[in-house]
Amino acid sequence: MPEQIGEIKRLGGWRGSPNSIAALLRHQVLYPHQRQVKRTRGKPIPGGGFGRAERRYLGRLEHRGLLPLDLMALPVWRRLADMPTAKRCPMRLALVLAWDKRHQAPLHWAQVQRQALDL
Repeated sequence: MPEQIGEIKRLGGWRGSPNSIAALLRHQVLYPHQRQVKRTRGKPIPGGGFGRAERRYLGRLEHRGLLPLDLMALPVWRRLADMPTAKRCPMRLALVLAWDKRHQAPLHWAQVQRQALDL
């Protein structure tokens, strides 16, 4: 069909079909069944993440260049590489936080390092 002058041609996308609305309703999640969110220091962390929130946080630190190279070169850091995410990422985050204060609290740093080695 030839286009008329001034006619607007639609290029696809959602056109308001009742079938597409029914498809969306089929996959909706009711409010009581949505993921619950725990709050930690004012920032939401999804519950039941199994180390995923820590992994994302460590990824952001690495992307910004904030992970110390000296820490990443330690054998305790490299030994955690074979662990599952649920154990590896929370322990690595604890190492990063303890690394920051290793000179002020050397006993805490040694304790965190020992916990990582015991995993």
